[in-house]
Amino acid sequence: MSESLTIEQKIEFAETASTVDVENLEDFCTEHGLPLQDVTSWSTAYHTGGTLGVQAMVLHWLPERAQGRDWHEGVKNAVKKFRPRRLRVLKDGNRFTAEEVKPLTHRNIVHTPVFQLRVVQEGATEHWFLYWKRADGSWWPYAGNPSFDSIEAAVAEVQADPHRCFRLHPLH
Repeated sequence: MSESLTIEQKIEFAETASTVDVENLEDFCTEHGLPLQDVTSWSTAYHTGGTLGVQAMVLHWLPERAQGRDWHEGVKNAVKKFRPRRLRVLKDGNRFTAEEVKPLTHRNIVHTPVFQLRVVQEGATEHWFLYWKRADGSWWPYAGNPSFDSIEAAVAEVQADPHRCFRLHPLH
């Protein structure tokens, strides 16, 4: 059912669910016929980034070709700060996934997702949202900062990794 909801309805559910006690959230979802996983992700996105956070979570759109290319290049340039680690950046509409490239042998290479950036535009303003990959394989909003004004600021947060979400640095 959640696929048939509009973005406005998802934002409404996210706002309402963010006020529901955790122990009552499953009942809330059952009452509205919504999957717990969806409502949990929307309410987390709402809690961390407001309505724009929910938009970043659920909207997947294709930017104008030149804009998408510029953003892709911007993310690729920003992840160069992780050298000597090799990262590649995959572009999928308004979503940019950084994966670590790990050669196991000369024929086998493993690509491990490290983080994802999603952009939402509000007028002429770009809002960058950072996501980390959960153990279940889903992308989850990063709670350390609701959004970033630039690609560089978001990647700097990954590099600092104050909440140990991205695990790019060895433990000291």
